[in-house]
Amino acid sequence: MLNLVLVDDERPALDELTYMLKAYDFINIIGAYTDPLVALNILHNNKVDAVFLDITMPEMDGFMLADFLMKLPSPPLIIFATAFDAFAIQAFEIHAVDYILKPLREDRLDRTIQRIEEQLKKQSDQMLPLKELMASTQNSKKYDKLPVWKNDRIYMINKTDILYCTCIGNDTLIVTKKEKYNVLETLSELELQLDEGTFFRCHRSYILRLDAINEIIPWFNNTYAVRFEDNDEYVPISRRNTKAFKSLIRLK
Repeated sequence: MLNLVLVDDERPALDELTYMLKAYDFINIIGAYTDPLVALNILHNNKVDAVFLDITMPEMDGFMLADFLMKLPSPPLIIFATAFDAFAIQAFEIHAVDYILKPLREDRLDRTIQRIEEQLKKQSDQMLPLKELMASTQNSKKYDKLPVWKNDRIYMINKTDILYCTCIGNDTLIVTKKEKYNVLETLSELELQLDEGTFFRCHRSYILRLDAINEIIPWFNNTYAVRFEDNDEYVPISRRNTKAFKSLIRLK
């Protein structure tokens, strides 16, 4: 049995794909979702063989969702189904990840299902190039929002709400005025998704949002610490990053 999840913000497209896939008696559609966040929660708690994704969706587009899925312990195969032909079709073909255009055709969908079955047999070999492809896509495009975890649920937060990011042990945390959230990325991976000039890696264990700083406190060894509005915690500026920090905030 092939377990699939379908994600498309347009209900008619989702219904059409569901109808076409039901013609295969060995396919089990776990769910069809117009909301990528709902799909993420389902995928986090269920082992799925493959996911059909639209690309152009609000809040979280298909590339962002695919990147998040690749960080799961057992990531599914990704198949993009889109009305647009300008999203690196050749790259996905080379990496054995399918990319099909709407309106969908039965013969083309047949080839996709065959690819899924073939790729599942060699999944460990296929995942590495896909992860590399997703990484290169993410590095070239930064999003205004980030997916984060809180109490086993996924939320989308605005980057402008972030005060700072930190790592504690093996956990990476994003801190806002009201909440603390977990993310799956390391601090270095998270840094690549944050805009340079707005966010600053002030310490090996911290990234801060410069325009969120409310107070700068002289610290030991000619360094500094900062605090944020409605937050009592201190974030240190390491000695090696003090000069760059002072330059960014024009502190003499």
